Amino acid sequence: MAANTADDPLADPGAWRIANDVVMGGVSASRVSRAGDALRFAGEVRLENNGGFASMRRPYAPAGDAAGFIVQVRGDGNRYRLRVYTRDPATGGEQWFAYSAAFDTRAGELTQAQLRWPQFAASFRGRPVPQAPPLRFADVVGIGVMITKADHRDGRGPFALELLRITPLPP
Repeated sequence: MAANTADDPLADPGAWRIANDVVMGGVSASRVSRAGDALRFAGEVRLENNGGFASMRRPYAPAGDAAGFIVQVRGDGNRYRLRVYTRDPATGGEQWFAYSAAFDTRAGELTQAQLRWPQFAASFRGRPVPQAPPLRFADVVGIGVMITKADHRDGRGPFALELLRITPLPP
């Protein structure tokens, strides 16, 4: 994943890459597009073939320090996860796991979540990674947004999230 130092990770919809459960045989679908002042992440979580998640991700190379991220969204009533991908300090390559923190939305309403580092948990394919080192802003190489069958209010079905802001939370 190439690094990107843009101040606004939502400015370019083309920088985001879709990563749905199809990588494991599922059939969930999603897309990312511009929706006025927001970046829209929408699709459908489906359960066939052991599916159950949709996500998008992009490179993100932060500068400075942060205590986490601020996420401002116009939601649909589902819970979503902000995912953070990091570099392995020993090898310089991307870690094999990611960190995530959940945030709730209200249908049609603007909400903001302050996600601090202690709220993020390391996981790989939905399983905890207890040996993961503490999350450090200096190691961040990418960010993403995910919805899973466990986070979807109906366990499956359509979803639509409009992201207005993802910015570092000042220390």
